[in-house]
Amino acid sequence: MNATSASSPATRGGATRNELKRAARRLFAERGIAAVGMREVVEAAGQRNAAAVHYYFGSKDDLLRELLIDGADLIDAGRAALIDAAEAKGDAMTLRDLVRAIVLPNIELRGSTGEEETYLRFIVNVQNERRDLFRDSVSEHSESYARYIAHVHRLLAPLPPAVVKQRVLFAGLALQTLLAAREAALDRSDTGDHHFWSRPEALAGILDAVESILRNTAAT
Repeated sequence: MNATSASSPATRGGATRNELKRAARRLFAERGIAAVGMREVVEAAGQRNAAAVHYYFGSKDDLLRELLIDGADLIDAGRAALIDAAEAKGDAMTLRDLVRAIVLPNIELRGSTGEEETYLRFIVNVQNERRDLFRDSVSEHSESYARYIAHVHRLLAPLPPAVVKQRVLFAGLALQTLLAAREAALDRSDTGDHHFWSRPEALAGILDAVESILRNTAAT
């Protein structure tokens, strides 16, 4: 099964399929990719058919691709809308506009199978264990990220491209760590609220941290 077919809505047992996806993503997020077997996914989803994952998705890699694409499409759509708004400002576009575009779609992530619960930790584990699969699966589903990169290079000119590239990498790694920590804390809460991560100051701090790494005025 290729990435295109994996990302298409299933005509067989939509509710069961979604339960399997939700259960699988949680197990992958909490335990890693290699440590989770497909029988465990079936059991966690409350299904009796041991071959349910194969029936609905094909292989484990096909399931991983679909889970990756589900979240990537949601994030890409939100990011594209914010970059569109920033581009509409013309020369008034700021680095903060771009930081908001790269941060907020992750904070505001919502999906039909509970992507907001575990997706950010899931992709960390996929990147750590299956980087090639991650890259090959989401590259065509992250068009707005290339726009973000291009604008950052433009706004940080005349810094050497290699320096900007390094800052983008460091900012991305820092953001990923912060978002995964936030997601885990909210996921542990019975109410979906957290005494620190749910506060506006925490979001402002994430935005400040990413912008500071990109701007890094002390180094220039």
